[in-house]
Amino acid sequence: MTVNPLFPYPDVHTHQARHSQEVQNCFPEDTYEAGVFSVGIHPCYIHEDGEAQWEKVVARASHPLCVAIGECGLDKRATTPLPLQTALFERHIALAEQLQKPLIIHCVKSYGELIGLRKKNKATGLWILHGFHKSEALAHELLKAGIKLSFNRRLLHDPRLKHLMEILPPEDYFFETDENNDK
Repeated sequence: MTVNPLFPYPDVHTHQARHSQEVQNCFPEDTYEAGVFSVGIHPCYIHEDGEAQWEKVVARASHPLCVAIGECGLDKRATTPLPLQTALFERHIALAEQLQKPLIIHCVKSYGELIGLRKKNKATGLWILHGFHKSEALAHELLKAGIKLSFNRRLLHDPRLKHLMEILPPEDYFFETDENNDK
């Protein structure tokens, strides 16, 4: 497997790390098991106003083994109101920029908003949209906005994704073994 030099981990998003080179996604209340991890508030699991979770994210984000911020983002299927999701996501953006760490992004039916927030916040850091499985046109739109893609196991069975991976330069995509492939 090719490792992207922008973020040199062969697996940029997993929920159960089995190797030290897999980035284990941690929710604020999780304990990480081994190796490197990311930490963030998933938009589907925001508790109340998210403040208690946010304090834990900030506390863990500076840990030397924390290599990315997230999984965070926007999800129009979530029960949490979009304005609260957006406010918390913008805090994640600012933290990632401040710490100069990549941002691992969850996005469902909110791609226009995602691109708009990248522009609005003048973000320059590495953004990785995890679990990408949409159209080639959307892929190019996201890449043009500076948002890289991450492919999971769907790549093995979806000819559109295989084609996309074949035509994109390697620095535009990553791989993951996200066990939650229902997105």
